[in-house]
Amino acid sequence: MSPGDGRTRASGLEIHLSDDYVPAVPAGQFRIDATQTICGVEDGGQLLSAVRLFEVKAPQFQLPYGTVHAVSPAPEAVGDLGLALAHVTLEGRILPWQRTIDPGELDTGPIEARPPWLALLVFAAGELSGDPHATGATDAMTVSDLLWPAGPAVGEIRPAIPRNQVPESSAAAECRTLRVPGAVFAAVCPREDELRHLAHVRTVCERSSEGFGEEPAEGDFSVLISGRLPDPAGGRHVVHLVSLEGCRDALEYAASGGTDERDVRLVSLHHWSFESLDGGAGFVQRVHDLLFDDEAEGVARDLLLRIPVPGPAGGAGPGEAGTGPDDEARQRAVDRLAQGWVPLPYQVDSGEETYSWYRGPFAAAPAQKMPEPPEGGWMTTGGLLVYDPEWAVFDTGWAAAWTVGRALALADDDFAARLGSWRDRARLRAAELVQRLAAAPAQSDAAALLGPRPRARALRERVEDGSVERVIRALSEARAGQEPLRSGGSLTADLTQTGVPPRQEPLHRVLAEALTGPGTAAGPHAQRLTALRTALREALAEDGEQPLADWFARLRLLHGVPFAYLVPSEAMLPPESLRFFHVDAGWLAALQAGAESLGASGEADRALAAFAGPWRRSSAAADGPCRHAGMLIRSALTRECPDLRIRAWQGKEAVGLLRRDLLEGDVLLVLFDRVPDMVELSEPPEGLSFGADPHPVDGTPVLNLRSLGGEVPPGETLEGAHFPQEPGEEGILAYLRPDPDGRRVLDLRPAAPDGLLGALATRLREAGELPHGPLAPSPFALQLLNAPYRQLILTPPLDRTPPSGAGHE
Repeated sequence: MSPGDGRTRASGLEIHLSDDYVPAVPAGQFRIDATQTICGVEDGGQLLSAVRLFEVKAPQFQLPYGTVHAVSPAPEAVGDLGLALAHVTLEGRILPWQRTIDPGELDTGPIEARPPWLALLVFAAGELSGDPHATGATDAMTVSDLLWPAGPAVGEIRPAIPRNQVPESSAAAECRTLRVPGAVFAAVCPREDELRHLAHVRTVCERSSEGFGEEPAEGDFSVLISGRLPDPAGGRHVVHLVSLEGCRDALEYAASGGTDERDVRLVSLHHWSFESLDGGAGFVQRVHDLLFDDEAEGVARDLLLRIPVPGPAGGAGPGEAGTGPDDEARQRAVDRLAQGWVPLPYQVDSGEETYSWYRGPFAAAPAQKMPEPPEGGWMTTGGLLVYDPEWAVFDTGWAAAWTVGRALALADDDFAARLGSWRDRARLRAAELVQRLAAAPAQSDAAALLGPRPRARALRERVEDGSVERVIRALSEARAGQEPLRSGGSLTADLTQTGVPPRQEPLHRVLAEALTGPGTAAGPHAQRLTALRTALREALAEDGEQPLADWFARLRLLHGVPFAYLVPSEAMLPPESLRFFHVDAGWLAALQAGAESLGASGEADRALAAFAGPWRRSSAAADGPCRHAGMLIRSALTRECPDLRIRAWQGKEAVGLLRRDLLEGDVLLVLFDRVPDMVELSEPPEGLSFGADPHPVDGTPVLNLRSLGGEVPPGETLEGAHFPQEPGEEGILAYLRPDPDGRRVLDLRPAAPDGLLGALATRLREAGELPHGPLAPSPFALQLLNAPYRQLILTPPLDRTPPSGAGHE
C-alpha cells in the first residue's frame, strides 16, 4: 500500500486516505514451474522438476452482496448536484487493485503504478441506446457469451480475457452488461493514466465522542470517484461501476478519440440513478431559505407552528394591549393565534352559525393541563368542549381529538375485534374474582383465595383442619341409616362454621370500589381490596395483549390521524417552511379516550380498561405528563435529501426521536421525546462527498484547498485558499476535456503541467502544502473532498413547563 498522504477528522474519527492497496500477486490462475540445475554439470535430464497450478480468487463479473458500502449522490436523489462527482465506497481496501487491465500478464509495471481494474462512469439520459431514460437498464448474458460469442460481435469492442483466466463456474454464470456508443465512451471514460488518481483507500479509526457532525463507519474501505460532473442543464443521470479487465483495446480506442462506428460492451457491477436540477436550490440553499427570508433583508423566520399574526388595522399591534372593546377583542384573537389556535366555522346544536377555536396536538406554546376526567372517563365529546363565556365561543380541539380517536378505532376491524375480545375476557375474569371474594368469609386469606388454583388450596385447607374427615364420617353414618348430627355437629354447621357468606354486591359496584377506592388504608377491608387489585392485574396480564398496547402506542404518536387535524391551516405551514411545536398532552388523552370508548358498555368496562388495559400497563397513562415536542418540514428538501439527518440536544444530552415520517406530499414530521434546545440538520453520513464548491464571493466553482500536513492540521480547510485562486468566469471548469457535446469531464492528464493535476499541484506548492513531486491519488482526493453540510438551529426560547391550573387557555 502506498503511504497515506491525506488525513482529516470527522465527528471524533480520524480518516486516513492512502493512494492504493496493490497486492503483490493479482487475482487470476497461475502456474509455477520449479526446476533444478547444477552449475558446470550436465545432469542428463536426471534432476527433478515440478509444476504447480494455483488460483488467487477475487470478484470478477459480479460483486458479492454487501460489497458496496455506500454511494453518492444517494440513489434517486434529486437536487442541485451540478458540482458533485459521484463516488462509490466499497468494503475492504483491496478490491480495485485485485485484478489488472491485462489479465494475461502477471505484472503490467511497477506495483505502485498499477491502475485499478474498476472505473465509475456517469451517463446522462439519452446517451445509452439501451437505457435512454437513465434508469439503470442493462443487458443480461452469460460470461461465455460475452467473452467468446459463437459468432463475431459486429460493431462492438468486448473485453479480451483468456479462457484460462475465467473459472468454469464463472463462464456459465450470468452477468449484467451495457453497450456504450464509442464516442460517448471516449468522452466519459478516464484515460488509463488517469484511473489511478480516481481511486484511493480510506481508513477510519480512533472513535471519540466529542463534537457533532458526521460519523463515518470505522474500518477500511476503497473509494472510486467519477471524473464527470453532471450536465449543467440538469436531468437524470445513471452511474455504473464497470470492469475494465481485458478492456485495453477499448481504452486505446477511447484515447484515439473514438467514434460512433463502434460500441464498447462493458460489464456493469453496480449502478444507481439520480437527478440533477437545473439551478436547483441544493441542500445549503434549501436550509437557508427555511430559516431566513432573503426578500425581507435576510430576517430570521418565525419558526413556531402558527398562523402569522396580522398587522394592526387601526388598533393595537401584535403584543400591544388596546384600550377599547375592539382593541381588547383583537388582542384576544392575537394571543390565540400566537398560541397556535385557528378560527374555524362552527354550528351550535340550536343551528346558529358562529366560529370556534381549534388547535390540534401541535401547539406553539406549552398547553395547559387537561381537567381531571369525570368518573368513568371521557365517554362523549360533550364534556370535552370548552366554553368561553366571556367571548361566547367554544374550543373544539379536545372534542375533535376524541372523535378522531373513536373513528380510527371503528375503521380498524382487527383492532375493534381485539379490543372486544379483551373486554369479554376482562369481564369474565373480574366477575370470577369478585364472586370468590364476595363468597368468602371476612377473615379468610384473600390473597390465597384469589390466587391460582383456589379450589385445590381450599380442599387442602379442609383436609388440614379436619373438615373433610367430618364430612366423610357424616356421609357414612347417613348411608348406614343413622340420623345425621344436628345442632352443634350437623354437616351444614360443619361446612359453614366460619360464618355465613355476605350478600353479593353488583359487579360494577365492587369493581368501582376495588379499582378506584383507597388501596393503602389499613384494616381487613382495605387488604381484601388490595388483594383483588393484585389478582386482577396478574390475571389480565396473562392474556398478553401486546398488539393492543402497540396500537395505542402508535395512536399516541399520531399514526393514522388525518393531516388536516394536525395542521388545520396551510398558512401555518406554507411551502418551503420549517416549524417547531409542543405536543398537547390533553389532545393525546382525548384521542386515546375516544378509541377506548369503543365497546365500553358500562362502569365496569371503563374501570377495567383504566386499571388493567394492556395499553395502560405498557406505557404512561394517557392523562400523564407529556413533555414531547417536534417539528414539521415542508420542503423539496425532503425529496432531494431523503436521508436527511436530524439530531437534537437539550443542554448536553441527546434528545430521542419518537417518530420520523414523511406525510402528505413533501411534509416531514419529527417528534422528540423532550423539548430540544438545539436541532441539527445535516446531509447523511455518506454526505462525505467529492466535487467542487461555489466561490464565497461570486459562486464560481472552485476547490477549497485542504492542508496536507503543513502548519495547519492535515485535512483542515486552508482559509481563503482556492483552486484556481483567481477563478475568473469558469473556475475549475477551465480544466475540462474539450467536448463538442458539452460533457463536463475533468481533464486530469497527470503528465501534463497544464492538466488539472499539474495545475493543482502548482497551486498547492504556492500554498506551502506540496513541497515536491507530483500530486498523488490520496492528496488529490482530499482536495476534492466535501464534508457533509450541517446547520445548527437554536429552537425558540420557550418555557418547557405547561401553565398551571386545570383550565384551558
